Amino acid sequence: MLTIQNFAKLSGTTRRTLLFYDEKNLFKPKKVADNGYRYYDYDQLYKLTFILQLRRLGLPIAQIKALTDTTNSDSLDTDLQSILTEINDQLDNLTLLKETLTTRFKQPETTAVPTKNLPKIVTGQASLFCRSRQSVACTEEEIAEIYTDFYEQLGKINLVNQRDSGFLTQLPNSSANGYPTASFCILKAVSARTNTGDLPLIKKPAGQFVSIDTTNDTKNICIALQILAEYIDDHHLQITDQMWQMNLGENFTSKGASKLVRLQYQIQ
Repeated sequence: MLTIQNFAKLSGTTRRTLLFYDEKNLFKPKKVADNGYRYYDYDQLYKLTFILQLRRLGLPIAQIKALTDTTNSDSLDTDLQSILTEINDQLDNLTLLKETLTTRFKQPETTAVPTKNLPKIVTGQASLFCRSRQSVACTEEEIAEIYTDFYEQLGKINLVNQRDSGFLTQLPNSSANGYPTASFCILKAVSARTNTGDLPLIKKPAGQFVSIDTTNDTKNICIALQILAEYIDDHHLQITDQMWQMNLGENFTSKGASKLVRLQYQIQ
């Protein structure tokens, strides 16, 4: 027979672990001498190895004890199948987390500080977005409800992947007067392989856009829209009815948007 120290070395564990398992009635020595010394049989190595592997999988002591105590192989298979399902779920979550962080660090860095209320024409690439349901009342309460519902479906982890986000607002002619009550939907950029569930997709087309940056509050957005409308008129531009209001940061401060936002219309 083996002393506790030698058995621990043989099985690749520690004396402390064996004492703990003995205390929890999970794995006991073959013999305990009158002086309290614990002795183990070589045949016990196989059961202990099984226990150690289950512990490495993160199973609690009580569950391992139930598994090792059972004499019904079908019951054991059922329990192990449940464990396998849990492991697969954990792997799926870790894979999603890895993809999210990988996407974040692949996003281009922007070091330029936005200049507010300076309209300009920019060229944009085509982008694919997932969108929420359309707003109706445009109140803070409705925005919060749409925001919560949208990211519950898409997955809140997408908030940290640094892909573009914002709103698509139906607002013809860059109308400042129409902005406070204009209907909108929340946008989040996705890849073609992103699982968006039942959420619809919309494509932001490539081409030229008239653009202006401003502070995210109704007063400043309306001022920016007026400046943009004058710029559009002065340059005889034809624009679509859809305004893309894009966040310029990932920390949302009010109504599901960043402190600074970019307002854009596609030029026809």
